[in-house]
Amino acid sequence: MKLLTVSALLCLMLALTTAVGEHLVIKRFQHWYLGWSRYGNRYFRYFPFHYTWAEAQRYCQSMHANLASVRSLGEYRKIQSVINRSTHSYPVTWIGGSDAQQERYWFWIDGTPFTYAYWCRGEPNNIGRREHCLHMNWTGYSSFLP
Repeated sequence: MKLLTVSALLCLMLALTTAVGEHLVIKRFQHWYLGWSRYGNRYFRYFPFHYTWAEAQRYCQSMHANLASVRSLGEYRKIQSVINRSTHSYPVTWIGGSDAQQERYWFWIDGTPFTYAYWCRGEPNNIGRREHCLHMNWTGYSSFLP
């Protein structure tokens, strides 16, 4: 695992649903959703902590969440807006991708299929075969998005 400590992490929590309906479930677990931003049935929250990737994932798990996975360009932009609203910038931020299990085979920690492809050119690249965990905003800007 990468030992670099990044300045922040972004957790993802899935909305819980029941036969009664999502609205009632969210109301029932309202304390969990305070401070979280919704995109579809997923919730995101930025935390400005100095953790390794593994520490960041463990912190998210303590809240019954995971480091964020990305499914679409719209979701990526939502994640960036969550970060920007919290920091007024685009700091390097851990998200839940890893190729630590096998070189060049990227996985999301929450099991979501790794199909998102709108990364910066050449990313994710596992530079020097030592970068096994994924972060976003390496450039510090959002202008690189397609």
